[in-house]
Amino acid sequence: MKKGGKCEWRRPEVKARALERMRTAPNISKLSKEMNIPRRTLYSWRDKELEKVEARRKVEWQTREQELEQTIRHMKEVLAEKTLDLDFFKGALQKIEVRQQSRSAVVAPASTPKSGK
Repeated sequence: MKKGGKCEWRRPEVKARALERMRTAPNISKLSKEMNIPRRTLYSWRDKELEKVEARRKVEWQTREQELEQTIRHMKEVLAEKTLDLDFFKGALQKIEVRQQSRSAVVAPASTPKSGK
C-alpha cells in the first residue's frame, strides 16, 4: 500500500517476478528497496499466493479422496459378487458330490460271504 492508504496496483508479471525472487532472496528488505515495492506488499502477495496454493491442494486432495472412495466402493461390489459366485459353486459342488456318493452306493453290488452248503 502507498502512504495515505491507497491501494497500489502492479502488473501480474511484476508480482510474479517479485514472488519468485522472494523464494530465494536472503533479505526481503533489500529486495523491497531494489524493486521499489513496500515490504508489507511483498508479504501480502506471498500470503495470498500461499492461500491459493493451499486451496488448490485441498481441492486436489478432496478429488483424490473421492476417487479412492469410489475405487473402494467398486472393489467392495466386486468382492461381494465373487463371494456370491463362490457360494454358488460350493453349493453346486456339494450337490454333485452327494449325487456321486448315492450312485456309487446303488451301483456297487452288496458283498455277502458264500455259504458252505
